[in-house]
Amino acid sequence: MSSNSWGSPDLDQRPPGMFRATVEDWLQECPFCGYVAPNIDKGDAKARSFVATPEFRAACLDPLADPASRRFLVRAAQDAYYGDRRSAFLNTLCAAWVADDNKEQASEALTLRLRAAAHLEGRTIKSIDTRLLLLDVLRRAQRWEAAEGLASQLAAEDLGYPFADIVAFHRGKIEARDSRRFTIARALEQAVTEEEW
Repeated sequence: MSSNSWGSPDLDQRPPGMFRATVEDWLQECPFCGYVAPNIDKGDAKARSFVATPEFRAACLDPLADPASRRFLVRAAQDAYYGDRRSAFLNTLCAAWVADDNKEQASEALTLRLRAAAHLEGRTIKSIDTRLLLLDVLRRAQRWEAAEGLASQLAAEDLGYPFADIVAFHRGKIEARDSRRFTIARALEQAVTEEEW
């Protein structure tokens, strides 16, 4: 598969350009058992044991998802089953990206973002990258109180460039109740514009 990623990623790290259009091809699915992975040829005993679980069957039957979203949800279920909450969060976020591209699935994208955020609830998150992703997910899912709470925590930390500028951008959008998609470049451009004033 060939692609490029010219431009700025979204605040939730969704890639730009042609690479964005390849999201539906990031995971393969076994046509016989439904196992999902970036490369199904590399399945192992751990993967085989997951296919036999109720969590796997429930993810395969998810009523929300189209086939590409469902593949990400199956992978997220496997991640969660083995305790990898961050990967479960990221794979559920990828399912939301697929729904974003289908205008008829706008409410589904919001629901998938809520499900992504649920993978990290109650967890201590040390990674600034993961917390910024979660901040965007909460804002896009219109979880205004949770988003403002996380933004306030981040703003209280001594974050340098570009993180502080991204948090400030989010705070403005949260205050305005703006759940639209924005790029990292847009957030940083606004910070530069405000400094010039």
